[in-house]
Amino acid sequence: MRPSTLHLRGEYHQHLGSRLVLSFSKKDIIMSNENSRTIDSYESRFGEYVAATVQTVQGPMKKWLDASVEGLPLDAQILELGSGFGRDAKYLQFKGYMLECSDATKNFIALLEAQGFNTRQLNAINDPIEGDYDAIIANAVLLHFTDSETQTVLKKVYEALNTSGRFAFTVIKGEGEEWTDSKMGLPRYFNYWSEQELRQLLELTGYHKVHVDTVGKPGGKEWLMLTAYK
Repeated sequence: MRPSTLHLRGEYHQHLGSRLVLSFSKKDIIMSNENSRTIDSYESRFGEYVAATVQTVQGPMKKWLDASVEGLPLDAQILELGSGFGRDAKYLQFKGYMLECSDATKNFIALLEAQGFNTRQLNAINDPIEGDYDAIIANAVLLHFTDSETQTVLKKVYEALNTSGRFAFTVIKGEGEEWTDSKMGLPRYFNYWSEQELRQLLELTGYHKVHVDTVGKPGGKEWLMLTAYK
C-alpha cells in the first residue's frame, strides 16, 4: 500500500506511517544541528569510537557485505559513505574490490588515507554524490540522519547509481529518535526506523526491489540490513 497524501501550505507531502515525507528542492537542503553535532562528536572522540568498535567483519555483517557486492565484477565502481576507520573497506578490498571511501569526519579521512585507501571527504547531506556507481554502501550512517535528511540522501544515492545499481545500508530498528553519549562520551543523534517505513520510502524514491534482513535479539538492539536495487 502506498502512503496516503496530505497537502499543507500548498506543498505536497506524504504520510509514511507516523512520518511525514516532505518534498523540497535541493537548494533548500542544509545540514541539521543533529548531524553537525554528531559529526563534531566523532571528530573529538574518533579514537574512543575506534577502540569501542568491533574491528573485524563477521557474522551477519559479513553476510550483508557479501550480499551487497554479490554478482558484481571486481572492477565494479563502488562508493562507501561513512567509511570510518576502514573496517568494511578493508574487508571488501580483501575480496578484490577497489572501492572509493568517504567520510564527513576529517579525522577518519586521515585514518583512511594513512591506510592507502582512495578517499575523499564527503558529507552525504550537503555535498553532491556524482557518479555512475554499481553499488553505494553505507553501514550505520543513515541512522544519524533526520527523516528529511534520509529522504534527501536516498534520492541522491539513487541518482548516482547506474541503471542496475544497488544501495546497501544499515540502520537500527525502532521508533522515534534520541540523543545518546554511549560508547563515546559525547552526544550522537540516532533516528530509528521500521522495515515497513523504509520499504515504502525506498519505493517512493524509485527503487524497485528491496531485500531486508533483521538481525539482533528481539527486545534488544535489532539492526535492519538492506539492499535496494534501482
